[in-house]
Amino acid sequence: MNGRGLTWVNAAGCLILGLLLILQWHKERALDGRIQDLKASLVAAQDQHAAACERAEVLESEQQMLKESIGSLQTAAEQSGKLLAERDAQLTDLETQVATLKQQAATLDEQIKTWQSAVSLRDERIRALNADLTSARRRLDDAIAKLKAPR
Repeated sequence: MNGRGLTWVNAAGCLILGLLLILQWHKERALDGRIQDLKASLVAAQDQHAAACERAEVLESEQQMLKESIGSLQTAAEQSGKLLAERDAQLTDLETQVATLKQQAATLDEQIKTWQSAVSLRDERIRALNADLTSARRRLDDAIAKLKAPR
């Protein structure tokens, strides 16, 4: 191999190395583009994950608030039920008292009627006795007048 052949082999080797370098460079650029795309996808996925986590926290918070609200509503309903039961018992007691008072009022009405008739009888007897007394007084006055009169 002479010097000229080596130059051609050297030039071919440099050309092959240059082509390999260009191919490697293109491959690196393609891989860099792919890496940038994957990084962008990763950032987007991380953002979506963060948003989903925040949404999950908000939903859990709302769920807890709803549970507390339901608990307070149940407690209020139970208290209302107890109060209603107490009011029903009071109403039953009051109805019993009203019935008793009505019976007592009826008894008192009967007693009043009895007393009224007794008072009427008493008044009649007083009038009769008053008339008798008036009559007796007139006779007595007449008798006194006869005794005082000159004879």
